[in-house]
Amino acid sequence: MTKHDIDRTVQPQRVAVSQIKIPTPEIIDLDNGFKALAINAGSQDLARVEIIFRAGTRYQHKSLVANAAISLLSEGTANRTSQQIAEELDFYGSFLEPSFSRDFASVTFYTIGKHFYRSMDVLTDIMVNPVYPPHELELFCRKGKQSLLVDLEKVSTLSRQRFFSALFGNNHPYGTFAEPDDYDKLLQTDLVQFRNQYHKATSGLIVIAGKIDTQQVDFILNSFGNAIFQGKTDSSKSLPEFKTTDYRVFTYKKDTVQSSIRMGRVLPKRDHTDMPGLVVLNTILGGYFGSRLMRNIREDKGYTYGISSFIIPMAELSVLVVSTEVGSAFAEKTIEEVFKEMRKLQTEPISNDELELVRGYMTGQILRTFDGPFAIADSLASLFQYNNLNFGYIDDLIKTINQITPLELMELAKKYLDADSMVVSVAGSHKPKGYKE
Repeated sequence: MTKHDIDRTVQPQRVAVSQIKIPTPEIIDLDNGFKALAINAGSQDLARVEIIFRAGTRYQHKSLVANAAISLLSEGTANRTSQQIAEELDFYGSFLEPSFSRDFASVTFYTIGKHFYRSMDVLTDIMVNPVYPPHELELFCRKGKQSLLVDLEKVSTLSRQRFFSALFGNNHPYGTFAEPDDYDKLLQTDLVQFRNQYHKATSGLIVIAGKIDTQQVDFILNSFGNAIFQGKTDSSKSLPEFKTTDYRVFTYKKDTVQSSIRMGRVLPKRDHTDMPGLVVLNTILGGYFGSRLMRNIREDKGYTYGISSFIIPMAELSVLVVSTEVGSAFAEKTIEEVFKEMRKLQTEPISNDELELVRGYMTGQILRTFDGPFAIADSLASLFQYNNLNFGYIDDLIKTINQITPLELMELAKKYLDADSMVVSVAGSHKPKGYKE
């Protein structure tokens, strides 16, 4: 073997990453209380603008309003019809993506440098002059209702909705879900009222990323940055308290071959001191393809094609979720095995080899989240939403990944992975013993 050959029977040594150099964005405080982050990075002649509002479903006075208010922004303005907007953006090679969650709503706009200023004129019109045409709202409702009716036939939808309703309560903003009939109650005035109150509130963020210059940033902020965010509404109202009362729930679905399982619990906010360690613990449990849940329930038992656990960050808390679909005959056994893996994490220290594997995987995933200007923009937006723009969070996470010990992981498992604290939601045709329907 020469020095140029590689012995592929020997695993390469992991090189620990102690810090990721995050490109420092330009932070601009607008007069109306919004912030803007500008990231000049990348070699392609592309730009992306994301506008984030504190306008998620937790703020709506009527079901579906937050969704419709952000989704229909580009479906007609005082100056352009929906078709005209679509044709212009297509001609400029630009496109717009609306999205919403429980806490936030956003519009993400992509364009190329060649048509930057002309495409930004269209975006400005969308953001400043939306009118929510009645015929577009009617089409939105018709399509949305049909899509929801289809989704409600899926056991995965039923178990997910019942999980959050049991966890937070049916009257909590995080525990409520739209019904098909809610589409029939949606009015244009609802959307206008919601937009005026929350899309114009004073505590949002604009993230500008790509191959951009100072003139382009100024153009964006002068065009709509100060124009639309002039409201004085404080949209940071706290969530109501919640109390979990039903920990084992079942939703019946006739003649289903599979059962869908969602199980988990509430965790602290992402900026809590325990969270970096919990991210590591979750990765070991079910956060990647080589996780303990995958090895046990997929590879060893063969109950499912896939099972995973993940942590959903929210503005004031987080939620741990274990998710899988299994043959109905194996639902109870699967739940038992999940709890068995949690107990092992509480009682048996993880081996150094497994911990090193997880460290390498997690470090690589973090590096990927900062690979390119748009990935950087996504990561910075997430820091705004869940860490109050604390740029040290990533360093703290990397430090924890490299330094956390098996004993510390065991203590976190004892604190957070207790079976009695877990809500378990099953949807299917076979009801497990002791579950509330």
